[in-house]
Amino acid sequence: MNDQYRTPYYSGLLAYIAKHRASFHMPGHKRGRGVHPDFKAFLGENVFLLDLTEVQGVDYLHKPTGILREAMDLLADAYGAKESFFLVNGSTVGNQAALMAVGGPGKKILIARNSHRSVVGGLILNGSIPVYLPVNVDPELGITTSVSPEVLREYLDKHDVDAVFLTNPNYYGVSGNIRELVDIVHEHGLPIVVDEAHGAHFHFHQALPLSAVDAGADLVVQSTHKTLSSMTQSSWMHMNGDLVDVELLKAALRTLQSSSPNYVLMASLDVARMQMATEGAELLSSALNVAQYLREAINEIPGLQCFGRERVGKYGIFDVDLTKITITVLGLGLTGYKVEQLLNDELGVEVELSDPNNILAFVTIGDDYDNADKLIKAMSNLSERFFGKLPPLETAAVHTFPVLPEVVLTPREAFFAEKKVVPFREAVGAISAESVVLYPPGIPVIAPGERITEESFDYVMKRKEEGAEVQGTADPELEFIQVLK
Repeated sequence: MNDQYRTPYYSGLLAYIAKHRASFHMPGHKRGRGVHPDFKAFLGENVFLLDLTEVQGVDYLHKPTGILREAMDLLADAYGAKESFFLVNGSTVGNQAALMAVGGPGKKILIARNSHRSVVGGLILNGSIPVYLPVNVDPELGITTSVSPEVLREYLDKHDVDAVFLTNPNYYGVSGNIRELVDIVHEHGLPIVVDEAHGAHFHFHQALPLSAVDAGADLVVQSTHKTLSSMTQSSWMHMNGDLVDVELLKAALRTLQSSSPNYVLMASLDVARMQMATEGAELLSSALNVAQYLREAINEIPGLQCFGRERVGKYGIFDVDLTKITITVLGLGLTGYKVEQLLNDELGVEVELSDPNNILAFVTIGDDYDNADKLIKAMSNLSERFFGKLPPLETAAVHTFPVLPEVVLTPREAFFAEKKVVPFREAVGAISAESVVLYPPGIPVIAPGERITEESFDYVMKRKEEGAEVQGTADPELEFIQVLK
C-alpha cells in the first residue's frame, strides 16, 4: 500500500487513547472530565481525548523520533522536499524561524515590500538589516502583484545581501514567475525563503500555479489551514538544498514554538497531508470546477467583474490561482468595504476580505455548488439594488504603497530604543518605533526604524478613511504613535 495512506501520528494518538491510562499529568481538564458541561456538549468528548501532552509513545515536536518523525517524513515525501516541519504557531512562526536561520545581526536580507507583518517580527528577532524590493502593481484592480525577475536581478547585483525573502502568491492568488525568481537567487549563491501561505495546495494539481517547493526554493512556509483542511493555526514548512543550516533552523523552531504544542493541531496536519497526497488532485478538480462556475456567474451580474487568467502577462501577473475569487465591485458604486458589510449584515455571507475596490472569496476543497449559489444570490441582490443607481467608483490603488522607505535603524534597534508618544499627524519626519499595518492584507506600511514621510502618512490616513483596519500600534485608533526620542 502507498505509504501516503498512512497517518502515523493521528493513528498513534488514537492507539494511545485506547489504552485508557489513568491520567495524573497535564492537561488539567483530564481528558475532558474537568471541562464545563456546556463547552463539552458542544465540542463532544473526542477532541478532549485527543488533547494530549508529551506522554510516552506520542512523541515530542521539539525532538521527534517516533510517530511524529514518521508523519513529517511522509510530509516531505508528499511534496518532494528534503525535510519538512509541522508548525503549531501558524505560518508566522515559520517565517520568523526561517529569517533567524538565514539572517542575523548585521546581515542584509532582500525582502519584497508586500511581505506579511510577521516578517517585521522576524527582523526584530534576528537583527538583520532589511533591503526592500519594489513590487508590481495592477492599477486596474488596485492590488500589488509580484516581484519582477528583472528587478530582483538588478537589486541582487546592486546590494550585497545574505538572503532573499519573497511572498508568492499574494492574498488574491496572483503568482509571479517563481521558478525564474528562485533560479536568479541561486545564481547569486544565496538562499531564498518563500512565504507561500496561500499556496499549500499548488503542488497537488497541474491547473494551479507552480509551488515554490517544486521551483527549488530553500525554505517554503505554507498555511495549510488557509487552503487545505487542517485546523486554524496549523501550518508546515519545507526545506530544500544545502544553503540553509538545518540545525540552526531547528534551533529557531525550538526557540519560537510553544513547548506545549497542541496535539489536535498536529493530528490535523497529519490527516491533511494524507488527504492531499492520496486524493488531492480529485478534490482540487472539484474545487476548481466550483470556482469556475462561481466566476462565470459573477461575470454575468451587472456591475461586477471577477478576473481570471486573462490578466496573465499584465502588471507582473505570471499565473493565477483560480480558486481565489476576486470580485471588483466598483461598478455598483460601492466600495469593497461597503459590499462586505452588506453581505455580512444583511445577506448572511462572509467573505475573506475587502478593500476599496474588491471583495475576495476563497473556494476550497470544502466548497460545493450550493455554497457558491449563496454568494451568487447575494451578489445578484446587491446588483439589483445598486447597479445604475449610483455612479461607478474609480479604482483606488489600495495596495500601491508609498515609495520604498528610508530605513534609518533596523527593526530590532528601533524596537528596543527609547521612545516617545506623539500625535500621528505630527510624526512626519520622525523615526517610527512601531509597525503600522493595514488590514487587509496585513502588510506593514511603516515598520520600526523607518522614517515616517508625508507620503506614507497620507497613504495610511486615506486607507483608514476608506475603511481599512489599523493594527500593530499601541493606539488602535492611530491618533498617536510611538517614535524614537
